[in-house]
Amino acid sequence: MIIIIIKFIHYLAIVFSGGVLVGSGLIQSVYNKENKVPDITISKILKILGFIGLVSLIVLWISGIILSNLIYGGFVINSAFTLKLVAAAFLLILSFFLNLHVYNSSKKNLPPNKKIVKISTMSARTLIIVVLISAAVAFN
Repeated sequence: MIIIIIKFIHYLAIVFSGGVLVGSGLIQSVYNKENKVPDITISKILKILGFIGLVSLIVLWISGIILSNLIYGGFVINSAFTLKLVAAAFLLILSFFLNLHVYNSSKKNLPPNKKIVKISTMSARTLIIVVLISAAVAFN
């Protein structure tokens, strides 16, 4: 029963982190197409979304560590799982960095740097695809 509960929490965190990625990416793409920088209000929304995404990634890590230990006895599963862990680690670091940038921008009442957000968003999309594909391969 504990495995089912932890899997549910893990899947819920996947939904939240995916939703944040899609939502914030959509907001950024609309502003990029208009060649505008998000205003202070949208920056606050992006800050909240970033925080939700960061918390969901941390929950993913914690629940994933528990699940891999309960089901497989550790992290030595296969090379696809190792790739998943590495990509997920970079995604967590990137999320932390972007949250810090958005936080500092909002603290100064400035919109986030457009280039940093664009590069981070594109990198996060790539990393999430790598994570999902390697997870699909690892647990086929």
